[in-house]
Parts: sequence; structure tokens; C-alpha cells
Amino acid sequence: MHQYSGISQSRTKCCRRSSDLDEVTVKIRTELPGVVVANHVDVGQAVKQGQTIAVVETMKLEQAILAEAEGRLTSIAPVGALLEPGGLVADISPTRQRPEVPADLLCVALSSAPGGRFRELDLSDSGLEPTTRPLGTQDSGVIIGEISHQLRGKVLKRVWICGASDKQLGAVAEPECRRIIAAFDYAEKYDLPVEWVAVSSGARVSLQSGTENMDWCALVVRRIIEFTQSGGEVIIVVAGMNVGAQAYWNASATMLMHCAGMLVMIDGTAMVLTGAQALARSGGTPAQSDQEIGGYQEVMGPNGQAHHVVPDLVSAYELIALHHALGVTGDTSDPTDRDICESPLDEDRNLGAILRAAYNPTRKQPYPVRSLMAALRDSDAPVLERWPDMAGAEGVVAWDTVIGATPTTLLGVESRPTANADGDGPEVWAGCTLYPAAAKKVARAITHASKKRPVVVLANLAGFDGSSWSLRNLQLEWGAEIARAVINFQGRIVVVITGRFHGGAYVVFNKTLNDNLRMIALEGTKVSVIGGSAAAEVVLKKDVTRLATRLAGSSAPTPHHHQLAQQKTAERFDEIHSVARAFEMGSVDAVVPPEQLRSSVIDQIRSPLISDQALQHADSRESLAPTQQQHLH
Repeated sequence: MHQYSGISQSRTKCCRRSSDLDEVTVKIRTELPGVVVANHVDVGQAVKQGQTIAVVETMKLEQAILAEAEGRLTSIAPVGALLEPGGLVADISPTRQRPEVPADLLCVALSSAPGGRFRELDLSDSGLEPTTRPLGTQDSGVIIGEISHQLRGKVLKRVWICGASDKQLGAVAEPECRRIIAAFDYAEKYDLPVEWVAVSSGARVSLQSGTENMDWCALVVRRIIEFTQSGGEVIIVVAGMNVGAQAYWNASATMLMHCAGMLVMIDGTAMVLTGAQALARSGGTPAQSDQEIGGYQEVMGPNGQAHHVVPDLVSAYELIALHHALGVTGDTSDPTDRDICESPLDEDRNLGAILRAAYNPTRKQPYPVRSLMAALRDSDAPVLERWPDMAGAEGVVAWDTVIGATPTTLLGVESRPTANADGDGPEVWAGCTLYPAAAKKVARAITHASKKRPVVVLANLAGFDGSSWSLRNLQLEWGAEIARAVINFQGRIVVVITGRFHGGAYVVFNKTLNDNLRMIALEGTKVSVIGGSAAAEVVLKKDVTRLATRLAGSSAPTPHHHQLAQQKTAERFDEIHSVARAFEMGSVDAVVPPEQLRSSVIDQIRSPLISDQALQHADSRESLAPTQQQHLH
């Protein structure tokens, strides 16, 4: 295996320049210690030099943080983050021209991490075999190879597929499809993920070939589905126009519920079935550009079909490296028993103000869930947020991070109301509530982590939104998908009740769905079918009426008596249906003080799983007659 198989001297220079691109990233720091109180720009958005991107409060003075260069925001400290002197507020990546030909794309890929190596593979009678020809001299519109990097002391190998935009704009027919199918065969044989830098104008259109090209494209779809349903992982980088067949291949590899990989779009690219000009000629809905039809900001980010957007290929490979790094167990200097109650909630309070029952007895105080998530994860661990721009799913935050040195998917439900920027649906997304898109994000995140990493769910959930709008938008279906994801999940799931936990949400995260699900509740939390207020108002009307009559004495009950009776009935309901009762019923595995939340979660993550074999053995014992069980003893 050699590092630059067949790359010319000019391409080697390109590689050296690509490796130096990290130095171009503009890092914006604060001179004084402070806390971030506002973000004016989101990751992925374009910024101009001098534009305010954040506000940091230092010594009770607010300081506007300005962009020092024009480009794309690639990271920003979240609101509530405490910054030391010289602390990093944001990164800006200047917009750079995307490389187009495969050799340039490979240069960037190889220089993205230490130890980058590549060997090209091509078809032979027995499958894919190494070839030593100069890169880019192949006849087909796709390049296949094996790429590897050093990652935390290990060699990370992947099968690399790259569309050749210099070969009929990456159009595909039998030669390309045969190689792509062989690449998936190779990946399955050697248990490797597939990394696909996608640039393609779709199925080839020519006078010499026709429907057979579509047949070959369909065979690729079949192979992708077989690969992903068997647990294979595909990472797609949309590095140029993806038309027709390529767009469907991207969907088959990353967008279905069972898929384990991810789809990253470079800003300015698009995935379309028909280009804007062809669409206009055919009488379809007109569009100004391909990005308007299938770009990230316009379509693929809001609908959740693309996971991430980045400004350029360098940033894409930085993200891919982070994705793989979060799958490798490492070390942490963060103590297991750290008290998260002392971690910051906002500029004035710490987390103890909402987690301790003495300060939040009703468990109804809203709070930013990201603060709790940041406190629970290892303080020295990175965070990769999945589907950050999915419209209607703002109420759920999905992180891949590390807890107790274990790579973990961490899900948080926002307890604060969130403005609906999309305009479709209610004006405000209620806190502690799952709407259809948020439920879909939860189900996808759980499925995405299966067999790879444990899942921790921070549950402060009143339930699913039951409005007609939500039901029209597949609320029942996506809620059921959460239950299916939990049932099929292979690994540990830890559900942490941080506030209230009611209704259908309790059912789809129930410990009876999966023998490896553990449920922890904080002291003073509320667990019941519905909340006390709703129970008193809707279900326990007779009890309220009787109590109002007793409170009124000899006179007729007044509205004040009814209001007081309803309040007392609600309080009594919540007292009866406490977390202590849920623990007695076996619905909850443990009730812990908030000071011990981090250590309790880590203990559950590290605890041994109940294997399928053990479950089958237990089931077989339960099916035996009593005399047979006695005989076994």
C-alpha cells in the first residue's frame, strides 16, 4: 500500500496545500473571562467581516463578538458556556473553491488526518484488486479504492468511492455500476465502512445505451439496501451536483430509518431528481437554481434528509474524522462522580436550581436542555450534533459525545417553548412535548446508535402533542417508530427522568420494551399516566365536585371552591403517583439525588448487557413445567 498511488507531482503539491488549510481557519477568542449570553449566527451560516456573531458578558459588561473574516461559521460556543481568558468563541472557515477532479478530492481526503494512505482498486475476474496506474486515468466515471488514516492509535480503513466529474460529469452506466457494486461487496467482505464522495449527473444518456443504464442503477440500489440492512455504514459527502440516480443512491444509503451512516453536504451543492433547467422545460414547478430544489439550506437540512452542512471538503473531512473518533473508546480526566449540580445553567444559576427538588418542587421550571447535556458529558469530550437544522424538531437535541470515556448518543428534550421558524404548524413548539419531526429525530438517533454506542435519554416529557395538525403529520407513526427503535436497539439505553414523565412518551421509552433499558429518576420527579392538573380537570371531575361541596360547607360551592378543590385534587394525585410509587411498582430502576446523576448514568452505561442467549435461556426456563424446573435444580 502506498500513500499517493499514481499522483503526479502537481497533485502532490496540491496535497501539501490542502494539509495547510487548517491554518486558514479563523479562531475568534475572548480576552476576558465571561459567559456567552447570546448567539446571533448558527453553525453553517455565512458571515461577513465585522458582523456580530455572539455576545459575551464579562464583569457585568456585554461585549459583542465580531467576525474577523468573511466565511462560514463552523463552530460557536453555546449560550451559557463559561469562557476563560483567551477562550474560543467561534471558528470561521473562509469559503474556498471546491476541488472537482478525483485527484484533488483525494488530496484533501488524505491530508485530513495523520497517516493518510490510499490504494486504488479496479475490477478483475475475481472482484476488486489493487491497480498501480496513475490516478484519474481510469475509463469509468468512478474511482474505487481503500483509504486509511491513523485514529487514536488505530488504523481506520474505509472503502472510498469517488465520482469523476471529468468523465461526462460523473454519469453512470454499466461500467460505473459494476464497480460500485463490487465496492460494496469488498466492504462487506472485509467489514469496512463505505465513504462516498458523490459527484454525478445521474444515469448516462446517449444514443448507444438506454434502459439498461437504469437497470444497472437499480442493481446498485439493491446492493446498497442489502449492505445497510446488514449493518453496513455509508458516509456520503455531496461534493457537487447529485442528479437522479445518485440522489436516490444517497437516500438509500443514509436516509432510511435503519441506516447507520450520515450524509454531509458541502455548501452550494444540491441533490435533485431533475435539474432546474430540465424541470422548467418539462413544465414542472419553476425554480431559480438547483439549490432551491435540493440544496441544504432550502430543502435537505430542514427536512432532515441531510445530517450536516459544511463550507468545503476540508471541513467535511474534519467532521468525518470526528464522527469516527466518537466511535472509539478513549480516556477522560473528568471524574465519574462529578456533581453536575454545580455546573452552569445560565449566567445567574447553576443546574442545582432546577434539578434539586427543594428549588423546583413542581418540576415545571423550564431550562435549556443543552446546559444539562453539557454537564453530563465528559468535560474534555467533543460533541457532534445530529440533524441540527431539522425543521419542527428543535424540541429534541441529538448529540454524539462521550460519557465516562464511553462514546454515547445523548438525547435531550427541550423544556422551554421554541419559536416555529418554519411557519408550518403552531407558532410556538411547546416545551416538554414531542411533535412529529422531533419524534422522528428521536427514532432515527436511537436506530443510528444501535450496535455502536449506548443511548442516554434525558426525559422531561409531558407526552406527544395530540393536535389535529400533529396527527395529520404522522404523529402516531413517528411515535410508534420510537417504540420500534427501542425494541430493536442492541446495546444499553438509559432513560433519565429529570422532571415530569407522562403519557405516551412514557410508553415508548418503557423498560418493558427492551431488557437492556434502564430507567433512572431524580428525587422529586413526577411519573404518571397524566399530570395531576390534567387528571383533576378531565378525569377526576366527581372527586373535584365532592371536595368543592365539602369546602363550601352548608352553602353552595362557588367558582373559588371549585378552583381550590381542583388544585388540591391535582396535588393529591401528584403525591400519590410519585416517583417513589413508580419505583415500588418496578417501573423505575433507581431514584437518585441529582448530585449522583453523572455517576449513576456511567454505572448503567458500563453495566453488563443481558445477551440474547441469556434471554432465550430465561424464556426456555419459564416455559418449562414446574416439575421440569425442579428436575433442573
